[in-house]
Amino acid sequence: MTTVHLVPHTHWDREWYRPFQTFRMQLVELVDQVLEMLEADPRFSFTLDGQLATVDDYLAIRPEAEDRIHEFVSAGRLAIGPWQILMDEFLCSGETMIRNLEMGMRRANDLGGAMQVGYLPDMFGHVAQMPQLLRGVGIESAVLWRGVPAAIERHRFAWSAPDGSCVSTEYLAEGYGNAAHLFALPGPLDEKLRVLHGALRPYFGDDPLLAMYGSDHTAPRRDVMAVVDELNAGDAGYEVRVDTLADYLAAGGASAGGARWHGELRSSARANM
Repeated sequence: MTTVHLVPHTHWDREWYRPFQTFRMQLVELVDQVLEMLEADPRFSFTLDGQLATVDDYLAIRPEAEDRIHEFVSAGRLAIGPWQILMDEFLCSGETMIRNLEMGMRRANDLGGAMQVGYLPDMFGHVAQMPQLLRGVGIESAVLWRGVPAAIERHRFAWSAPDGSCVSTEYLAEGYGNAAHLFALPGPLDEKLRVLHGALRPYFGDDPLLAMYGSDHTAPRRDVMAVVDELNAGDAGYEVRVDTLADYLAAGGASAGGARWHGELRSSARANM
């Protein structure tokens, strides 16, 4: 039996190929739906992209929803923060990154508490001091995608800064949307899980899988819990748990296994830089 930690999430560019306000209206629809799903099933959880800007953009339109957000954040079912925005680490100063993290954690605490994960899903490389910055505010783990060199062959490794600060780091093999289309493609879910498992096995081996269910500006299926229940009731060889990133990391079941990296992560071995 292979455990699959399914993490419903979205990745949100506030302004990209459409104007900011157009994306904001889409964001309002998304968060409205997520709050409804959280209320409908106490087992559902959602990770809101690691940046408080998404919450503030939503509350500017739906200020009456703040208490609902606080309730689910406090319960650990809606993961927010720790950043105010997801910045490009090489296009701003170190002071900017520190203030960004301080602002995000302060705002998240107003809303029930920041996710204690250094979530860095789509930055184009990572500065050497990031582990030091995260440990400075008490965060002991990072989750990231781009920049990991081919020398790192597993999904978990120890990443250290020049000062020796170290964080346990989860490499998002196949990207932050590796399970984005798991429920959209035709075919039984167990067959699609086997395909995903095959792609991730070189990194995970026999460890529980991290399946990132979401991508750019995507919303989860409303019936995702029913589909998961149907799979878990069968004998497909998989147990799917719907979690936040913090839940997945807290569950354990994986170690760095001696894999270590010191300093910048700027390799284009597995993702464009």
